[in-house]
Amino acid sequence: MEYAIEMKGITKTFPGVVANDNVDLQVAPQEVHALLGENGAGKSTLMSILFGAYNADSGTIKIDGKEVNIKDPNVATELGIGMVHQHFRLVHNYTVTENIVLGMEPRNKFGLLNIGAAEKRVAELSQQYGLQVDPKALIENITVGAQQRVEILKTLYRNANMIIFDEPTAVLTPQEIDELMEIIRRLKDEGKTVVLITHKLKEILAVADRCTVLRRGKYIGTVDVDSATEQSLAEMMVGRAVQFEIEKPPAKIGETALSIQNLSVADHLGHMKVKNLSIDVHKGEIVGIAGVDGNGQSELLYGLCGLLPVAEGQVLLDGKDITHTSIRHRVEAGLGHIPDDRQRHGLVSNFTISENCVLKDYYKAPYSNRYG
Repeated sequence: MEYAIEMKGITKTFPGVVANDNVDLQVAPQEVHALLGENGAGKSTLMSILFGAYNADSGTIKIDGKEVNIKDPNVATELGIGMVHQHFRLVHNYTVTENIVLGMEPRNKFGLLNIGAAEKRVAELSQQYGLQVDPKALIENITVGAQQRVEILKTLYRNANMIIFDEPTAVLTPQEIDELMEIIRRLKDEGKTVVLITHKLKEILAVADRCTVLRRGKYIGTVDVDSATEQSLAEMMVGRAVQFEIEKPPAKIGETALSIQNLSVADHLGHMKVKNLSIDVHKGEIVGIAGVDGNGQSELLYGLCGLLPVAEGQVLLDGKDITHTSIRHRVEAGLGHIPDDRQRHGLVSNFTISENCVLKDYYKAPYSNRYG
């Protein structure tokens, strides 16, 4: 059988880590092929090699039966390979359309950039696949979920025949995940070959034809999804029996830890996204905030953490008013924040792990003294 994608004996090492250890992958034409594994199993590294972002230390790649040397993403694009990245490759001060057409800008007969034609095409694709993005919006002003949809549109705009989705549902709501699954089915119906990188078993059972499992950088096996179950896939992924149901005792709810009273917060453009919201969170309690992206969840967190000013209302932490205090004061009072976009807001990527860990305490002993 001639495969659309065939990777043989792929090995890739980084300092102190073997990310891929003699891995094989065979993807049939016009199939949805899931690539399953825990975080750090080597899934994204393998697909980054296929897309030309990394070069393998050893191994071969064949596309439609022909051996190829994918030295960079431009070669992958020419071969009809597209990738929707887990960590977005977007220019934040460009518009949605400018990001999508970057490197493939349409031009008029005078050689000038025809941004109007590009915006029209992006709007058509957005409408066709139900991706709902504003072609003229700046990336820095749209939600993480919308940025993910822009990444999908970048691939669709280039008419790739083989599309890699790297953890595409990580930032999507359940409704958006269902819509994405329908998009993937539609791509298959149109003759596209899809590779879906995920560790979510339900997604694999819902949309994939076959599934290849990686564990700690090694190839474990490939199975037909029709004959697989969540239990069997989970056991292949982790190498042991997995218990899906865990008995938990009732939560022991304590006194109020965080009190949000009649809170209103505007976004960076001045639009009021949180309006007169009141919530009490008690010690020993987990409170979920549900909603489609863009309905005020980010602004609520930013208002609580001091990243956006509070227009009205009050925030009490352990009974003390922190509504208008500094971010440092809130951190010292015990308030933490794990951002939705850890690459953009949570980490300094060229710092070490140790340096990132002490960012909020760098001015304290033993990291600092009176001389700095």
